[in-house]
Amino acid sequence: MTTLLVFGASGVVGGAVVDQALQDPRIGAIRAVTRRRLTRSEPPLQSLLHEDFRNFDALADALRGVDACVYALGMAWPRATSEAQYREVTHDYAVAAARVVHRANPRGRFCFVSGHGAGRDSRQTWARIKAETEDAVTQIVGANARIFRPGYIYPVRGRETPYWGDAVMRPFMLFRNRLAKYITDSETVARALVHVALGAEIPSPASNADIRKAATDYLARASAV
Repeated sequence: MTTLLVFGASGVVGGAVVDQALQDPRIGAIRAVTRRRLTRSEPPLQSLLHEDFRNFDALADALRGVDACVYALGMAWPRATSEAQYREVTHDYAVAAARVVHRANPRGRFCFVSGHGAGRDSRQTWARIKAETEDAVTQIVGANARIFRPGYIYPVRGRETPYWGDAVMRPFMLFRNRLAKYITDSETVARALVHVALGAEIPSPASNADIRKAATDYLARASAV
């Protein structure tokens, strides 16, 4: 049985990962690092309450036995009040998490949710910061890092805090097959993340097409369990 660690469980992707993991009999325990207790608490879900996301060392003992980590914590660039805030949430928190998770289990997988368009040479600040974070996480975790670069992620079950971008993108979901390179949804990404956390392979960084295939493979595998 796999013990899965989730960062960002109150968000769109992290919440979908928790939902998917709760339905998977191969996952024996789900530990979610959060600042506040989650609204759901059914076994095998456990909230690990923590305040300082710049340093997770205090959770070291609680992370023993973790087999894989899904890191889906982040913020949309338009919601950031400054570049410094975006860098702290996107880069610094992820690096701190990768360090403590890797110390807890050097062989465990670390699935990092980045974004389509991430690139060291991009003209977009957010894209450069995402790429720097990918590099930093990979340097810490090594060959066990798996980078996911989804496009726009439609929140199938809504969003805790409304986001104007969802209203803008909603009409485009009708054409998602034609725009599959740029658009996906929270359930698809969650299925792919759980599939890879359980040991399946995926190109890293993984594109929307790679994520979609992994999600399809996950459903086929899950139905056979």
